[in-house]
Amino acid sequence: MDTNALIWFLAGEPMQEGALIAIARAQAARALYVSPITAWEAALAIRKRDPDTRPNLRGQDAATWFRDGRKETGARLALIGSRIALEASRVPAVFGYGDPGDCYIIATARVKSLTIVTRDRAIIDLSSEKPSYVRVVAC
Repeated sequence: MDTNALIWFLAGEPMQEGALIAIARAQAARALYVSPITAWEAALAIRKRDPDTRPNLRGQDAATWFRDGRKETGARLALIGSRIALEASRVPAVFGYGDPGDCYIIATARVKSLTIVTRDRAIIDLSSEKPSYVRVVAC
């Protein structure tokens, strides 16, 4: 799951049925993963100046939200090693821009052969254009 997918899932926001099914299947198989980059992105996002643009972390700080969210969902941590870091450095050449969070999430999916649950239009478009590069389930 990408950062926003985890935020929306934990907050009980509406998600597409196909994404909810994919999440449930991954949970049942103990194959639901989140990146430590999600913790980083959430920690940055709750510091936004405009309170209306801050994510719903259920009134928790990012560390508590991430820890509790992983427990609640049964999500495993997709650790970032040198293979993922190096792959993340190559993502901008294919993706077209270098949002660090997206680069790491895409690289993690590529290295670990995972599907990303996302609503990020740029990642969905990349998957449509290059389905062998990254797989997504739109949420």
